[in-house]
Amino acid sequence: MAVIKIAIYQKNLHKRISPEEIAKIQQTKAHFLILPEGFPHFFQSESPENAANHEKEYQDHLLEISESFSGVILGGTHYRKNEEGVLVSALPILQSLVLVDFYEKKSPSSSKEPGVKEGKTESIFIMGGLRFGLLVGEDLEKKSIWEEFKKEDIEIIFYLSSAEQTRSYEEDLTYFEALAKEKSVHFIRVCGPSEGKPARSLYASPSGINWKVGKVEEDKDVLKTLSVNVMRSYLL
Repeated sequence: MAVIKIAIYQKNLHKRISPEEIAKIQQTKAHFLILPEGFPHFFQSESPENAANHEKEYQDHLLEISESFSGVILGGTHYRKNEEGVLVSALPILQSLVLVDFYEKKSPSSSKEPGVKEGKTESIFIMGGLRFGLLVGEDLEKKSIWEEFKKEDIEIIFYLSSAEQTRSYEEDLTYFEALAKEKSVHFIRVCGPSEGKPARSLYASPSGINWKVGKVEEDKDVLKTLSVNVMRSYLL
């Protein structure tokens, strides 16, 4: 068994992480830092196509964090044209000032993300000695990804999302508690507040809800360090 330290940052999608906040992240001494879907989005572009023009600025900001934080950064999501020239919603994965890889969202919303195409990358990664699954937004509902996680015996899943507007705070907890039990996984969800939309970051495991933001914190920035015990996923 290994204990993985995971810093999750429920961070406002439109605000930069300040030098003071970067220092706090560094002090966590975590193996992983997880940022929410849609962070960073400083420019608030009117379309994904326009947002892709700011790809370098977003990545530079993540590299600023990586200067001080030596762990793996799952750096939110931003729109970019991939190597095939296809517009995708991409989750950059960084470590030690290197942009190592991208996860591309598999289920972009045609109404919320016009012009964004389905990503083709793998959903399972190995970084920092840990083997884990990734989901972004609507990927949660994609059956084929869950089938792959089960086949590959994935034990820990990082889910970058925005809060589901159709469920209440209590319904969200019930939903993710049941999901973690059904799939027998450690499920870590990170959201970011924006424009009055709630953020409900949490950690659910087969034993139940291990941690959650309180109702009064749905619109707040919250930095939390979790200790997660994994049996099968850690590679020496």
